[in-house]
Amino acid sequence: MGLKGKRRIFYTIWLLVLFSGPLTVFLNTPYSLIVTDEIILINTFQRITGLLAFSLIFIQILLGAYMDRWVQIIGAKAYRFHVVQGLMTYSVIFIHPLLNSALTYAVSKNLGDVILGFVPAFSSQREIFLSYGKIAFVLVTISVFAAYFRTKPFFRRNWKAFHILNYLVFILVAFHSKGVGTDVSTFPFNFLYWVFVSGIAFIILHKLYLKYLKTLSVSHEAS
Repeated sequence: MGLKGKRRIFYTIWLLVLFSGPLTVFLNTPYSLIVTDEIILINTFQRITGLLAFSLIFIQILLGAYMDRWVQIIGAKAYRFHVVQGLMTYSVIFIHPLLNSALTYAVSKNLGDVILGFVPAFSSQREIFLSYGKIAFVLVTISVFAAYFRTKPFFRRNWKAFHILNYLVFILVAFHSKGVGTDVSTFPFNFLYWVFVSGIAFIILHKLYLKYLKTLSVSHEAS
């Protein structure tokens, strides 16, 4: 198969993965409520951005972990796609808590509640899962900041450490979405949720295995 054919398949799968989030939300939410209830409307978009963010984080990690392989599959545009999608991912992640703030204000009409919503809390199980999302937002912001300044000596020296933050972000978001939402437990996103979790687990184990083999090879050469 030619390069164009591979790209078409890649973009088709990419679109299907992203579309699964909004589809799940709309299947779980009556259309009549979306167009007539302000709170339901805000909540709908909040849930959509949450699922989109989760999907995009997974794809970003998958691309970044095997970039050399993706270049062979879809060509040199793979790196540019990774960069552009990174900006898209952070934009969606940034919008998600803003929508949560809008939802909080729509319900309480109290700016104090909106401000407190940004502060991690651990007094209940739900607040703990919400805090996972807040911590993930801080970490992904640090990761994006490091990526933007990756040519600077400090960030270049510690790039791997900053890159690992993406895995931690994914884990936190996985717990966050499972703990506070119901969409990840319903079709079709329930299937993708476990594909994502299994995929990240495989990548981590594979990277650790490759690191082990490299360490083993160095020790053999030294002896």
